[in-house]
Amino acid sequence: MTANHRPVHIVVDSTADLIPEWIGDLPISAVPLTVDVDGQSFLDGIDLSTDEFVGYLRGGSIPKTSQPSIGAFQEHYQKILDTGHDIVSIHISPKLSGTLNSATQARATLDTEAIHIVDSATITMAIGFMAIEAAEMAQAGKSAAEIAAYVEQRRHDTRLFATLETLEYLRRGGRIGRAAAMLGSALQLKPIIRIQDGVVEPVQRVRTYKKALQRLSAIYAETQPFEKLAVLHLGAPDEAALLAERIQEVQPDVNLITGQIGTVIGAYGGPGLVGFTGLVRSS
Repeated sequence: MTANHRPVHIVVDSTADLIPEWIGDLPISAVPLTVDVDGQSFLDGIDLSTDEFVGYLRGGSIPKTSQPSIGAFQEHYQKILDTGHDIVSIHISPKLSGTLNSATQARATLDTEAIHIVDSATITMAIGFMAIEAAEMAQAGKSAAEIAAYVEQRRHDTRLFATLETLEYLRRGGRIGRAAAMLGSALQLKPIIRIQDGVVEPVQRVRTYKKALQRLSAIYAETQPFEKLAVLHLGAPDEAALLAERIQEVQPDVNLITGQIGTVIGAYGGPGLVGFTGLVRSS
């Protein structure tokens, strides 16, 4: 039976932290956020490498981030609509960024029902994994409405836990959320946080970075099984490799990738962030 709807293209913003090798030929594209560092503006994931960004942070720079403009979304959407595609647009939690608001206003100016906008209620590769599944559905011929409904349900399967060297970057950026309860604790304590319902929540404080990684491994064991998983870090590849090794001991068959978070999320996590995020198996 031939589908009576238009093909579908998936749009994300750059906080999904997708890289070309993971996207392949899937119908996914990203609208970049902007990072301002020392008076210079960079497009997230385009103009500034993560390693260079870590250097700025280690040197004491205080970055600021900004959402894509309404016009940037308008232009991006229009190019896709002109190719005859409908759009499912999946974005960072609106409790952490105004990106979803820009996308929604852009859709309103285009006055079309061909764009479906979804609040991911999360960040980084948790968005990316949902976008990949959405794009696979698009390739399989599903409609935009079907895909959007799936993502709105699938977002309940996202999990994200991480340890930070410090909460200072979250505090400076105004994204600290309920983890503010951890401020004022002894400096040597390492916070473990999670994203829950689109906001940053405290999980626990431990005395050393090593113990924080051990606790993350234990949290993974309590949370698994995952269908898709990313071990993410910012300037901490050895620690990320150790966490990935421990996770694979817990769930040997897990579909796992390892990589660095992008500059926008990194601006709030800070160097030394290590964690995992992904999609648990649907019940």
